Amino acid sequence: MRCEDSEAGKLSSMWWALAVSGLLCLSLCGCNSHRPAGEDADSAGNKDTKVAAVSTVRGIDLNCVMDHIQNPPGNFHYSYRKDSSDPVAEEADITPQTIDGSFTNGSGSHPIHGVKSDSQSWQGAWTGLMGIAGMSSAVALVKSGSVIQSEGAEKVNGYDTTKYSIDTSRADTTEQGLYRSTLGSGGFEKGTWWVTADGCPVKLSLDSELHSNNGSVEKLHYEEAMVQK
Repeated sequence: MRCEDSEAGKLSSMWWALAVSGLLCLSLCGCNSHRPAGEDADSAGNKDTKVAAVSTVRGIDLNCVMDHIQNPPGNFHYSYRKDSSDPVAEEADITPQTIDGSFTNGSGSHPIHGVKSDSQSWQGAWTGLMGIAGMSSAVALVKSGSVIQSEGAEKVNGYDTTKYSIDTSRADTTEQGLYRSTLGSGGFEKGTWWVTADGCPVKLSLDSELHSNNGSVEKLHYEEAMVQK
């Protein structure tokens, strides 16, 4: 399975180790210390009503997207894009019986076609659309805490969703330490995603910057969408 091995090579072992340890800290040790609604006050002395919207994206799951591609519950158009020094783009029209699309990277554009009744062609087709797995660590890093804020319910791409905004500049003191250790000083993640009740992000946009100690900066932009047909 492809799953953007080239991107994984770009992220250092420190990124992965610190990201995993930080996320375990957030989930097991209570490092994301949410504040009660109404605890903050603005410069005019008014309570910050937005604090009540800060929450964990319960059940957000990139595996849900991949399962929809492998075992389509209906007809939809799928797209995924990564803009970076190693760009990737995927597009496909997917039904329970067929997959027709393309995968594009530095070597050019490659057609994808699969028929459910032909197990070999079907497997070749859905495995050709697994690039989204390459952004799993970026998504996992910002699933909870002060950096994520619910923006309310919204109908998107034919799905009922909750809209979330993501911005690591909103991090509290504990979270800031995690993001400095994983993204580097000056690094950040910022974006928006729309998630169904069963955890599928049916629309997603995320920008990430990784700042290394040697001064180099890796910029990544991700987009993903599922559109019902």
